[in-house]
Amino acid sequence: MNATLACNTYNAHSVADGGEEGDVTTGRAEWNVRRLCWDASIAERTFSQLCDICPVVSSRLPTELWDHIIDFIADDDIYDMRRLGQVCHGWHAQCRFRSYERLRMRRMDKKEMYHLMSTLCKHPEQCGAVETVLFDFELRSIGLLGSFAVRMVQKLPRVESLKLWHCTWETGQLHAQVLLHVTLTFGSVTKLELFNVTFPSAVVFGRLLRALPRLASLKCWYVQFKKGCHVEGVVRVPLGSLQLDVVDLYDSDDVFDLLASIGVHLRHLICHGHHLRKHSKLLALSAKSLLSLEVRDIHEVPSIDLTPALNLRVLSFNNDLEDIAKAASLLSRTSLPKLAEVIIKSRPATRGRLVSVQDTLNSIDDCGFPRMDRILSGRQFPALRKVTLLLRCFAEDSSEAMDVISEASWRTLLSSRLPALHASGRLL
Repeated sequence: MNATLACNTYNAHSVADGGEEGDVTTGRAEWNVRRLCWDASIAERTFSQLCDICPVVSSRLPTELWDHIIDFIADDDIYDMRRLGQVCHGWHAQCRFRSYERLRMRRMDKKEMYHLMSTLCKHPEQCGAVETVLFDFELRSIGLLGSFAVRMVQKLPRVESLKLWHCTWETGQLHAQVLLHVTLTFGSVTKLELFNVTFPSAVVFGRLLRALPRLASLKCWYVQFKKGCHVEGVVRVPLGSLQLDVVDLYDSDDVFDLLASIGVHLRHLICHGHHLRKHSKLLALSAKSLLSLEVRDIHEVPSIDLTPALNLRVLSFNNDLEDIAKAASLLSRTSLPKLAEVIIKSRPATRGRLVSVQDTLNSIDDCGFPRMDRILSGRQFPALRKVTLLLRCFAEDSSEAMDVISEASWRTLLSSRLPALHASGRLL
């Protein structure tokens, strides 16, 4: 079990001077780097490197820089910010401040959960800083969520994000009355993240969505329904009444089907290439409301026309460097009158050295770059103002980082292959 809550504060400097007496810690302190499929490897390496950095060296860099790095790591939800805060006094305040915002509960049994709730209730002022609540059930009963919700009604006024990981939701575990307490406890939640969660049916999943009235962002990775989602109208949500700002789906076909069946209105959709053809219905239903679309693993994108998304403003691809030609192929079949920005994020096969990047670009289909240059510079996208090609390079240590291709060299390589787009001033 690993659960941590620290005292509430809005002044990082006063926290640094206040000592450790205000901390409330339930369970043993534990460092547990966990490799999940969505872990940011950059953050993991950065955390390890920061813990090894001499405070003398860190003091020579601007405090604002360290604050940004610490914020980046804190957002990953798997690192012990208190351990990082022990490296030096300069990092202590920011690390403690960020640790207050997250309440993480991992591998907890019923007894440990009740002890945590009792501790929280004795210090109600400390709950005011919590913005994220994470339950990692490790395949334990999701009934603990109900117990927590019943006991903590209206005690977490600032919580915005609810995360449920690794659980199988059995029929009858959380009845309607308990879901009412979920609403009263997590009514302020705008972001729901589900990872490796199995629901008994689409009905139960729909009840969870309805229990979060302010929900605007839904992330589902490896989410499924035991009974599948085969009947339209299975969830009692008026057609078209559910509106979500952001939906991020991976290996969650049942969720795709459900959202399409109830006519959800989406503004921003993040999905993977192999989903596009199968779930074109969801794209069609959200065509008028969809403002941005991010497609990962573009090499798996089928032949699909995105033209129905007539209000799309931003189109983003996340792919391997050699798949740039695939992006050109998809763009050639699309006409989007309001598209203002195209973003292509590429990963080199190697560490991103200049020579290897050049070799990869040279190996791309001879028609790929000329076609992209012609399409993005022509009349197919009249509102297009910005095209950004990003190269995401990873370095294990400082020596490898020094070998990574420079931004100037990357720009030179692109401008020589996209001359018309470069001349228009839209290539960034």
